Amino acid sequence: MNEKIQSIENQAEKIPNEREVLNVFEDIIEGEFDIVRMLEDDEGLYMLDVKTLDQDGDMVQYIYTRAGSYKEGSSLETKIDVVFYNGEFPCGGHSVKKYTGGVWE
Repeated sequence: MNEKIQSIENQAEKIPNEREVLNVFEDIIEGEFDIVRMLEDDEGLYMLDVKTLDQDGDMVQYIYTRAGSYKEGSSLETKIDVVFYNGEFPCGGHSVKKYTGGVWE
């Protein structure tokens, strides 16, 4: 039996485009947000930062990062993180969504 069985590791994962990422932001952010930074390479969008304000008027930042290494840093997975601010200072955060197998979880 010399059948070649294609493994999941050999399949390239679909990369979310700008509209798909913005749709996820619209689902998780209540109200308006502003795009702070949008970075692309030959494969497409790899980083998208948006900011909004919480009910106390403090900034909240959401950061989409595609899995890979870039001059701005690296990520082992495609995900969206949130960073909370107290005035001008970041004071916490966590991962909000992960893109696995072509689906946001």
